[in-house]
Amino acid sequence: MDTKYEGEDTEVRIGSGNTFFEYTTVHRASGKGNATVIGDDNFVMAYVHIAHNCSVGNGCVITNLVQLGGHVEVGDLANIGGLVGIHQFCRIGTLAMVGAHTYVNKDIPPYMLAAGHPCRVRGLNSVGLRRAGISQSVQSLLRRAYRAIYRGGLNLAQALSTIESDVLPQSAAGGGGRNELEELIRFIRSSERGVELRCGREEQEWS
Repeated sequence: MDTKYEGEDTEVRIGSGNTFFEYTTVHRASGKGNATVIGDDNFVMAYVHIAHNCSVGNGCVITNLVQLGGHVEVGDLANIGGLVGIHQFCRIGTLAMVGAHTYVNKDIPPYMLAAGHPCRVRGLNSVGLRRAGISQSVQSLLRRAYRAIYRGGLNLAQALSTIESDVLPQSAAGGGGRNELEELIRFIRSSERGVELRCGREEQEWS
């Protein structure tokens, strides 16, 4: 389902340990030599559509009736709730969660919880982080990063500078968190569609 596709040689590559439920559709890529790629150990529920040129990482949960537009990227261990629509070329970061019935048209940063109409970032995906074995000390650093971006009254460049100068050095002092903070910074800086910067009620209130 890409009007540009003209029969060129493309692929779908699917890893091991994946579960696909009824009426899921996965479409081959368009553009010679390109591939739609699904990693390992994903749990893909009924009526999900994974469009051309998508990339899905490992260990993701994609719930009933989720629609991934073309060229969408989903990071490892992401959780996407039912009836979510994700616009083409958007990215869902590692260990992010998107709540049910949400329409996503901007990148959702790693480790965040996004939900609502319009889509807003609500806080950390604390349940997903805990289930993934991310320590409380690392979660605390990620929460400080979240507040710099979404609650600090800073523009995005200022928020990232604050994370690098004030939060990232704390990860070097012990307790880990450097890899997660660097992944968050890298993801935001590499965004082409733009990062979802609207925020709403904090995760505790939302849940």
